Amino acid sequence: MAFTREEKTEELTAARKLELDMKKNPEKYFTGPGSHIRDRIIINQTPDIPSEGVFISLNGFAYLAKPGVEIDIPRPVRTMLDTRIKTDTIQIQNPDGSYKSQGRDMPRITYILIKEDVGREEVPATEQT
Repeated sequence: MAFTREEKTEELTAARKLELDMKKNPEKYFTGPGSHIRDRIIINQTPDIPSEGVFISLNGFAYLAKPGVEIDIPRPVRTMLDTRIKTDTIQIQNPDGSYKSQGRDMPRITYILIKEDVGREEVPATEQT
């Protein structure tokens, strides 16, 4: 498939705009865990999450979060957890005796936020024995 000169120019312009935006607003782009503010959370124990923990991954960087154990994760990873939802369908009985289905969005992984902006000078949370 051959591209026209205009298509190549548009593609280069879009790539350049993205590159410039990444430099201006690095907090919007997750390119690695080192450059982001970290938050300390505890994953809640639920029947959907095994006691061994759940792998959370964003752009190739994985974290093992065990229920009930504090973990420090980059803010974009926590934001991703907030957007992971599942839709449950429930049956509601109407006054006339008929039923209607209603969907509701529920978080897939729930957690407790312990501390925001965990500083680099602090000792990271570790599993307690």
